[in-house]
Amino acid sequence: MDNTVWNDFAEALSNHYTVFTPDLPGFGKSELLAPGFSIADVAERLSVWMKEENLVNCPVIGHSLGGYVALALVEKNPQAFSGLGLFHSTAYADNDEKKQSRTKALEFIDKNGVLAFTSNFIQPLFANPAHSAIQTVKRITEKASTESVTGYTLAMRDRPDRTQVLSDFKQPTLFLGGVNDGGIPAESIRKQAALSTNPHVHILDDVAHMGMFEKPEETLAIVRAFVERC
Repeated sequence: MDNTVWNDFAEALSNHYTVFTPDLPGFGKSELLAPGFSIADVAERLSVWMKEENLVNCPVIGHSLGGYVALALVEKNPQAFSGLGLFHSTAYADNDEKKQSRTKALEFIDKNGVLAFTSNFIQPLFANPAHSAIQTVKRITEKASTESVTGYTLAMRDRPDRTQVLSDFKQPTLFLGGVNDGGIPAESIRKQAALSTNPHVHILDDVAHMGMFEKPEETLAIVRAFVERC
């Protein structure tokens, strides 16, 4: 997804903070990296952008894929960040089952096209299959190109475990998850938080993988409180 997924949060947080919501390379208006890129390569591109914007001592928060990139950013240069937020994300590498699932997604896209994939995988990310925001999120994801979706699917599948980042990073670390998130179980979030030196854990009821839409007021309050700690 591009940065518009954070529109409501950015507007609310802008009342007190300067907020940056970059598109990851290949989404929105950002140019895609060369084929075969890794999550670390994406973090490198964002590191260059941060230097251009003179961003230092700031908290970074990433949703899902964005969390994988945030972990790689902190791994690369922990001194640049005052906090790390994993919003429905994980430091664990994909297990064999998840790797196979991503490979099947690539095969599905190759056979049926990227739009058939991006228009169908959103509903299961919500605890309520009739949630009004599902169509909004679909419209965001349907803008993604075949090259971007397949490139990031490969990068996510092959990313390394980054739990050591949690152990080494001394600043506040937010772990926000949903009880109904089948991809990132609440128990795995608690295990990761136990590795962190400064964890702040929130597991939300009646939420799956899209807390910013499923419980916008509650998740915004959590993010605001976390940024204040940072």
